[in-house]
Amino acid sequence: MLTIRSFCNEDPPRLLRLWHSMQRSREEQFSLVPLSFNTLQTQILGLPMLDTRSIMLAFDGVVPVGYIHTTFAPDKDGYSLDYTTGQICFLCVDPDYYDASGVAAELIRAGEDYLIDLGAQQIFGGSPPPSAPFYTGFYGGGAAVGFLCSDRAIINAFSVANYQIYQKTAWFHFDLQALATAITEETIGYYTDLEVEIRETSSAKTWWDGCALSNGIWFDATAYLTQGKRPIARLRMRIAYPDSETLLKMYGGTWLASLMELRVHPDYIGKGIALFLLGELIQYLATQNQHFHIEAHVTEGSPLFELLRNQMWQERDSGCIFVKTL
Repeated sequence: MLTIRSFCNEDPPRLLRLWHSMQRSREEQFSLVPLSFNTLQTQILGLPMLDTRSIMLAFDGVVPVGYIHTTFAPDKDGYSLDYTTGQICFLCVDPDYYDASGVAAELIRAGEDYLIDLGAQQIFGGSPPPSAPFYTGFYGGGAAVGFLCSDRAIINAFSVANYQIYQKTAWFHFDLQALATAITEETIGYYTDLEVEIRETSSAKTWWDGCALSNGIWFDATAYLTQGKRPIARLRMRIAYPDSETLLKMYGGTWLASLMELRVHPDYIGKGIALFLLGELIQYLATQNQHFHIEAHVTEGSPLFELLRNQMWQERDSGCIFVKTL
């Protein structure tokens, strides 16, 4: 018999076992970072926006078979919660119970009940950027990818629960060992016309950012016109490590960099600026003592999505973020 209850203090080992059961089942895809007790405590259970009632576990008798973690989006200023907008930020089902009678569906229903009781008028399945508070980078990369399309049981559960696709995301991967800088007649002139400034920076502009995105090192790369020092493009990269030891093991002793944001002035879109700036930052990372893998979670159809696909980045998986209006 399936039962569902809210989180108790004795549950962290159960969450870890469920996480690792999903991770082992998806080992070939490298889809989940191996979660440690320390990471669970500091980056999930220890974040100030956590309400322990928002984590619910499902049991078959006394055996834990899945859990769901819900939360609310930040308000427009990033200093409080918007209780009209709920999120199902993670849903985990033991693969041995994927075909059982509705474990994922029952967890979704329980998560919705919690969010609706506190005022939710709209619920996202997954966390649309930039509102992801938990599990950022836990699929690799530096953003929340939603729910992976290869997790068919989870995707189907949202469909059955009358969620619509809000946006699709792509998970790209690039290995610095495959780096080949693209030099064209257009981009070669940028070496004299542009100045590129790369600096380590902070991500925390609001309380929400400080809670959700502080576990990493951030780099900004900005392209300026040599004349007038006017910025025309900016790229942000995050050296993301939910747990450095497990990520190093996962990626064979290398660090993981995450492409987070790319902006280009409208007058310079389509002129190769984005490719040039990305190449400069990758070259900079290549000069560091560590070897890096680079990943990106981007919205399908966005300019960054088209750029990475054209540059032959490996598309490792894709994800869906769902929405349901109540």
